[in-house]
Amino acid sequence: MSRPENTTGISLVQQLMTVESCFGNTPIDNRGLMVFNVAGGTNVEDALETAKTLSSGLGQICDHMHDSLNMGELAYCDGVKTLAFIAEAVSALVWSIQRGMKQGPEGEARQ
Repeated sequence: MSRPENTTGISLVQQLMTVESCFGNTPIDNRGLMVFNVAGGTNVEDALETAKTLSSGLGQICDHMHDSLNMGELAYCDGVKTLAFIAEAVSALVWSIQRGMKQGPEGEARQ
């Protein structure tokens, strides 16, 4: 009879998942509601891939806007607000992952 090896890694049964994390403040409503959220129970790898893609695209758009502004073109408030939204979405994904890592696979807090 073989003995299982001790491991500090995460087994397949203990996949890390995101927890719900809301973002997108509703400034007109004034009740502190959020319009968007990161769904709880999503695999961390998927959430990280999405955050990576969004942040990479955000950097590309910022570089393009920087070059355009240096050439004398105008920037529009809606475009800047879009950049802020993408940054907020990436932040919500990362927060969701961090909070999910502090909880166990069944939602219990990790030590």
